[in-house]
Amino acid sequence: MLVAGVDGGGTKTEGVILNEAGEVVACARSGGVNLNFVSLEECERSVAEVFSQLASAVDREQVVRIYSVMLADIPSLRSYIQQAFPHAEWRGAHEHRAVLAAGGVLEPYGIGVVAGTGSSTVGWRDEHRHASVGGWGMLLGDEGSATDIAIQALRAVVRAVDGRGESTILREEMVDYFGLKHPWDITRRVYRDNLPRHVLAGFAVRVSHAADAGDRVAQRILREAGETLGNDVLVVARKLFTPEEAFPVVLGGGVFRAGEWVIAPLRERVLAEYPKAQTILPDVSPAVGLARLALKEILNR
Repeated sequence: MLVAGVDGGGTKTEGVILNEAGEVVACARSGGVNLNFVSLEECERSVAEVFSQLASAVDREQVVRIYSVMLADIPSLRSYIQQAFPHAEWRGAHEHRAVLAAGGVLEPYGIGVVAGTGSSTVGWRDEHRHASVGGWGMLLGDEGSATDIAIQALRAVVRAVDGRGESTILREEMVDYFGLKHPWDITRRVYRDNLPRHVLAGFAVRVSHAADAGDRVAQRILREAGETLGNDVLVVARKLFTPEEAFPVVLGGGVFRAGEWVIAPLRERVLAEYPKAQTILPDVSPAVGLARLALKEILNR
């Protein structure tokens, strides 16, 4: 018996297959599937690719259940799943349940924070009571996301170039990352070259490097991102939990690879109001978490 978990977002899609012992026996990766950021054609190509990779790596007849975060209610996408694993039962899952599961939380109790290309926070008290914050996209929200961090960094560089802001090594990082001859060339890259969102968000990694190198501007940007995400957790927590209760806060997404620059201010904000909350940084991917959810359901039947 095998189970699968597939996590799809705006930048990438990851799939894994677990055996009955919970061991990863196959994994696959492809492009993004979020239709807010990619076309239906690109989405279909990514879905087909990841399921084709998984199906070729195992005896597909043994896969009995699939949990996925993607738009499998679209007929063309559902057909790729059925073609790859004709005997598997498919179930859709919430992105933040995948994050909770990656952190070892297999029941709908706790708060999941997703901070990658975009950002959003969702919590559950139980299967029927939940609350959410964010997920509004780059123009309306996504505060604390990699995209937001990148934009704040570019604005800091522009202010430094003008003499309106503090000097920062982010200037050199920007020139190198975007392949510019001069800082002023960033306007062309942003406004005329239709800069892909995932490329813009990728600059957040350079902000993290600058913070590690001691750059105060980069450190401030990351700290403010963490504080913002911590505030989002508090908004959700106030709707679901009392200050005396213990609950997990699971952190998912590439922003948290910046480590304590982001995590510490988030944790401080949450613990100041909910001292028993437990912050968890998963050591497995959301796709593995989804597969574990599927395995738990199968074994508990």
